[in-house]
Amino acid sequence: MSNEQRDKHVVSLSDILTSIVLIFGGCCTNVIALERLVAEAPKSGNLFTFAQFLFIASEGLLYNLDFSSSIPKLKKRHVPLYRWFLQVVMFFTVSVLNNIAFGYKISVPLHIIFRSGGLIVSMILAQVIAVVSVTLGVILATISSSDANVEEKVEVGTPEYVIGISLLSFTVVLSCFMGLFQELTYEKHKSDWREGLFYTHFLALPFFLFFYPDIREQAQVYNESTSEPLSKILPVPNWFQDVSTCCNLPKSWTYLIINVLTQYVCISGVHKLQSRVSALTLNLVLNLRKFTSLVISLWFFDNEINYGVIVGGILVFVGTLLYSFGANSKGLKTNEHSDNLRNKKDL
Repeated sequence: MSNEQRDKHVVSLSDILTSIVLIFGGCCTNVIALERLVAEAPKSGNLFTFAQFLFIASEGLLYNLDFSSSIPKLKKRHVPLYRWFLQVVMFFTVSVLNNIAFGYKISVPLHIIFRSGGLIVSMILAQVIAVVSVTLGVILATISSSDANVEEKVEVGTPEYVIGISLLSFTVVLSCFMGLFQELTYEKHKSDWREGLFYTHFLALPFFLFFYPDIREQAQVYNESTSEPLSKILPVPNWFQDVSTCCNLPKSWTYLIINVLTQYVCISGVHKLQSRVSALTLNLVLNLRKFTSLVISLWFFDNEINYGVIVGGILVFVGTLLYSFGANSKGLKTNEHSDNLRNKKDL
């Protein structure tokens, strides 16, 4: 291996490790802020989704502007605008509905498990066992979580719970189509991951006008939450505690800021890793991250959960791993067959 190849390998490995740190650090911390937000204002999905999109689009705008001329303009795109627009419609719908579902008594653990069930849509005969495992896991977790909710002090109406599950089901299916479309886009157009991150958020901002009344109402709910110094919410250094007491914010806004920042770190890691590794590796990393987030949600927030949800979650993640390895094995066989045909043709 030459020095140039070795340097490229080191840089690539460094990028991959950085991406994994961003994903686990950002996404897992994001779950903590999300739990707090859902507890404080479960109906505020549109508000914190808008805040996430606005921040990521604003940061991405600085990167995607060309300052070489007197008037800044957007850099030349690698992907046609219409393809970004189609992806934006799907991405916006998935993001909004996923967060709205929290307003229908969907717990964070069930939310994580259910979103891991996207493999159902990608059913292939060679992975039937894995798909059945994922399916049973989602069904078992859903039914068990519903039983647990009935035991809460505030009784959960069945129609409301069904609406939440229906929203999640729709987003799982739409996410699969979005993933396929995104994969085709990156195969056809060699785009920088930061371009995709920017346009999928920037082009979606006008859609939030449809939710303006709800966003304004939930902002008022945030304003009415109790104010707490940052030192009571986050472990901060002693020297910073005196400073933080001078700028007390309603705690819902503090949780929102933490949620937005960690969401940016999380999704940046996902896009960066996606540009460096295969779909199999990305799938494995994301599911390990989801499992870690699930453990955090259950362990630190004392979510009411029974053995059905636990078994369902295990089935989902084990099924996902089986499917991933099965898909990889199939890919290796296909590549080997192609190589054999190519060798015969050469002969």
